[in-house]
Amino acid sequence: MLNRLMRLVAGVVISGSLTALVWAQAAPAGQAAPANQAAQPQWKDQGESDIGLAANNEKDPVKQMELLKKWEQQYPDSALKSQRVLMMAQAQLKILQGAYQKTDPAVLAAGQKAGQDLEARFKEYFDDANKPAGVTADAWAKARTQTEVQVHLIMAYIAGVQKNDKGAEEELKKLLQADPSQAIASYQLGLTILHEMSVTKDLSRYSEALYDLARSLQVTGPTALPPAVKTQADASLKKQYTNYHGSAEGLDQLTQQTASAALPPADFHLKSINDIEADKAKDHAAWAAQHPDLDFWENIKTALTTQGDAYFTNLKDVGFPPAQSDSYKGPAMFTGKVVSQPDPKQILVNVDNAPAGDCLLKFDDNIKGTIPEGTELQFKGVVEAYTKDPNYVLTLQVQEPKTDLVGLPDDVKFVPDTAGAAKGRGATKAGTKAAPKAGTKAAPKGGAKTKR
Repeated sequence: MLNRLMRLVAGVVISGSLTALVWAQAAPAGQAAPANQAAQPQWKDQGESDIGLAANNEKDPVKQMELLKKWEQQYPDSALKSQRVLMMAQAQLKILQGAYQKTDPAVLAAGQKAGQDLEARFKEYFDDANKPAGVTADAWAKARTQTEVQVHLIMAYIAGVQKNDKGAEEELKKLLQADPSQAIASYQLGLTILHEMSVTKDLSRYSEALYDLARSLQVTGPTALPPAVKTQADASLKKQYTNYHGSAEGLDQLTQQTASAALPPADFHLKSINDIEADKAKDHAAWAAQHPDLDFWENIKTALTTQGDAYFTNLKDVGFPPAQSDSYKGPAMFTGKVVSQPDPKQILVNVDNAPAGDCLLKFDDNIKGTIPEGTELQFKGVVEAYTKDPNYVLTLQVQEPKTDLVGLPDDVKFVPDTAGAAKGRGATKAGTKAAPKAGTKAAPKGGAKTKR
């Protein structure tokens, strides 16, 4: 990946012309400068002329740097100081560039040392006082930015070869601070942080990595990702975001947010799957406190649909709702809306947002009269049966309709079979023996918890 980044800024160096523009104007020691160059800096003596010209003519950047340092030590206040610092910057950059695409530890160490020296004296090297007279302010600023980008680029490469993710990350961030438009640096930064997390197992920086990947897709123009790399970055972002967040929801907003800055703000955080689940748990806890009866109903439903008959043995003949206790603080009756009357002795109701009905109320006597759909009832009963398919339904035997059922229309009555109840839809034959009153036992504690 750093190879691609390097190609984007390859050839960006401190141009030799920056020093050449003024270097040729310095007359050899002992000679007067031409009349049209009277204002140009001069050598102090023959010794400075010799060492300065030797440094200028040296092609090996390491040897050139040694000569330049010797010149600096012997003539710290040279009239050609500005030209000298540019030559030092150029020599150090060449040493740094020599480490690119190399793996030899000695070469990497030399390049890293040059890069560190460049960074330490960067402001001095590129101080406006050192700008050659023939170079415009815009050209000088551009050379400064391009050089800084390349320094951090190659330093990141060296850190990568040394398997120093932290060092590579720091250099890539410095690069983006120097030039926020470098999309490939944002992409590499995101991948570097992801790799760090895979080693440390610390997932707390996932948000930052996702921001960097998204940012790399926002940059347009000459520093945008090449098409092939952009495809890879897009696929990586979608995969990593979905793994972390649980879905692609919010991804478009993230990508748009990165358009304003190359690096995320210090407090930037995207919600993970765990964060979302924790929020749901908090929301559910608040909801459960307000609706303890529905919370109890949902817990029982979850337990029955997941554990089946093994759990139902604990519920058979239990009175629902249970008596108030530390585990149940709800009302003495459930509330549901009438869905239908499947049988003269049955009412199907909707307790927990189940349009098809999720509780079947059974009675010993026949129901005489019409109960409109949607009528709200309060009830309690004894658990008799349950079904999971095609829809979950819990069957309760209502033992005393006069006290255990509230909300029926005034004209609805319960008529024993011996009174000759009118036959209706699926009506049973008159004379059917009434079911015995079931005894009740305490409701089981616990049950699978659900989140609303």
